[in-house]
Amino acid sequence: MNGRLFEAHADCVISSALIYADMPEYDELHFVRRHLNADDALIDVGANVGHIGLLLNDIVRAERIFAFEPTPVTFQRLQANWELNRTFGSPRLFQMAVGNDDGEALIPDVSVPNTMNAIVSTEDEFPRNFVGVAVPVTRLDSMRRWWHGQRIGLLKIDVEGHEDDVFRGATNVLKQDRPKLVMFESLDGGLSPVVNAVLTSSGYRVFQLVNGQVDFSRRDAQNLFACPVEDSANYCSRPNLCAVS
Repeated sequence: MNGRLFEAHADCVISSALIYADMPEYDELHFVRRHLNADDALIDVGANVGHIGLLLNDIVRAERIFAFEPTPVTFQRLQANWELNRTFGSPRLFQMAVGNDDGEALIPDVSVPNTMNAIVSTEDEFPRNFVGVAVPVTRLDSMRRWWHGQRIGLLKIDVEGHEDDVFRGATNVLKQDRPKLVMFESLDGGLSPVVNAVLTSSGYRVFQLVNGQVDFSRRDAQNLFACPVEDSANYCSRPNLCAVS
């Protein structure tokens, strides 16, 4: 995979996807790759074991990758994967959850990486036989000093249903840093009203990919994108789909 190494584990869903699908989220990543530049920064919220950063590291320098992953075992594998690729540089790795407040939160302390792991409010919400672990939580707005002066090429958010809080805590990133692309999950089959309100008030347009092409008229895919209104024409190969708000 683009010259980068990845330690596969039998208990890791991402490992299976990389082995059998070569590039997970194929259309989305190919689209992102077409629009990233070497001087761009990548903010990866919910980095899991680091596959997105590694798949884009031949374009984006490691020093401009900022990855957030709170789950202890998953973060350990994230670190290990980047250690395998240390000749390509060192990204900024944060063992933190991202949300709408700075503080601390509980997550299930799983023994293997889990793509569905998420913040919970109380131990009563944990699945049976799971043990909770406290992790630091930050707003993206509180971390802006780390990428100060860099153009954000991609803000990727994959937090298993907690997207509302991440966006609420990233309004200054959106309004002032102006990421070129935001890629985020929408698990309910439609755009969250909270996410829509934050993006709209920040001057962003939401779209999805249909057969690899930008479509501003639809918002029902699991993976959605947003771009600054002033840049939206740059992503349109089919003008009839770009005029839809």
